[in-house]
Amino acid sequence: MAEVLRPFQQRKRMTLVADTLARALNSQSKPVLSNYDIFRELWVIYRSGKVKYLRGDTPSRDLFRRTRILLRNEGIIRQDNDYNSHWRLVDKPEASAEDIVCSVDPFCHIAHLSALQRYGLTNRRPEHLMLVEPTPVLRRKLFREMMDRDYCDVPEYPSIDIEPAKAVMHPRKVRGRPVWIDTTKFSSDQVQIKGSLSRIASIGQTFLDTIDSPDLNGGMSHVLDIWAEHAKTYLEEIIERITRAEKGICKVRAGYILEEHIGIIDPRVSAWASFAQRGSSRVLDPGKPFATTFSEKWMLSLNV
Repeated sequence: MAEVLRPFQQRKRMTLVADTLARALNSQSKPVLSNYDIFRELWVIYRSGKVKYLRGDTPSRDLFRRTRILLRNEGIIRQDNDYNSHWRLVDKPEASAEDIVCSVDPFCHIAHLSALQRYGLTNRRPEHLMLVEPTPVLRRKLFREMMDRDYCDVPEYPSIDIEPAKAVMHPRKVRGRPVWIDTTKFSSDQVQIKGSLSRIASIGQTFLDTIDSPDLNGGMSHVLDIWAEHAKTYLEEIIERITRAEKGICKVRAGYILEEHIGIIDPRVSAWASFAQRGSSRVLDPGKPFATTFSEKWMLSLNV
């Protein structure tokens, strides 16, 4: 009798788990999920203890894979067209390229010319969706920290067998839109776009990025126009972020632009002059050669 009953119990357990997991997946906001995302939802179901016929307090990776196959066979999920290692929730409406990218990558955000356009700071329309993500070394650290947070209440962690969080490789196009990825080894300020799954560089971070990488923001001449038109509006955000900037050259460029190019006098800005270097070959535009026109205070070649 037991030999006949056991497969039935196994099927019943799998069906209950898969049904509960399907409802949990469709209740969350993201349309595209990683294996880590799905395993995490399954983990929460097990820890809640609200589903019958579960063995143990935690799911195994083998059960996760079998449950995932069941969800796929039942048409709950399918392989995403752009991210082959991720799963598209069939009942979720289609989303923008920005939302999809930020769904599959928890550490990237909209930046550079795409951010400038979003904030209304430029009338240029970049062909590519421009994003920033951490360097591989920083990204591995961030993923470890994320897993530590997610499983900090589990005494057995990290010895237990769980689905690991993995970095995603972005395709050249997402939902038909070209994607361009920049990397940074520094922490970037980013904010959630209201009513969206997308994240974007904060306004202060966006201004900082323009002087760190002007070539990704329409060129330094365009950057100077943006600062001249909008810096006074966002002065507090700019000063706060530039003061925390890791690179001294960014403080020097920002100080020159605010004081000498725009005419803003502020002791917090003047303090950045301590990062100027006498006798250096620092330039305002890092993409152009040194010019003899020079700012004495900021010790900066004005090569624009």
